[in-house]
Amino acid sequence: MTDGLACEIDMPLAWRAASFDAATRHNRMRTAALLLSALNQMESSHEAEAGSPENRRLERIEAKLDLTLHLLARTLDQGELAALRKVRLGPDGAQWPDPAPPPAGTAVLLVMRPSEALPLNLELPAVAREPLAGEARVGFEDLSEALDAALYQFVFRRHRQAIRARGG
Repeated sequence: MTDGLACEIDMPLAWRAASFDAATRHNRMRTAALLLSALNQMESSHEAEAGSPENRRLERIEAKLDLTLHLLARTLDQGELAALRKVRLGPDGAQWPDPAPPPAGTAVLLVMRPSEALPLNLELPAVAREPLAGEARVGFEDLSEALDAALYQFVFRRHRQAIRARGG
């Protein structure tokens, strides 16, 4: 993982060795981009400032839609992942504590749940990098343009939220 833009998120995460044909890889990236875009849209709408009565009315409607989406997602819940892990996520890769990381060069499917608001699994194809002591590392390679943009926006938003939370 580079020392550039990144965020740390406590979230369920699992991985498994996997290889995909081009069509399957494309479909997984399209689905991941859709989920990240939805999360980005939901989170950015909550950052808008309240003000006029019209904005408050829209916020109530958005809250109801968020609840509806949450309940729908719960009915579609894809099962429990591994325990929470502190994941360092960047637009180019991720790393997390793991006593048995994948060997460098292994194609993996990274499965994580980046939001409690929308409890759906985000599945990202990745390639294992050389592990550090007790840390697994993967790189995201050849992502679609839509997934790359959505992932960057997600990481940037979470990074900015962490800075605000620290008072900086």
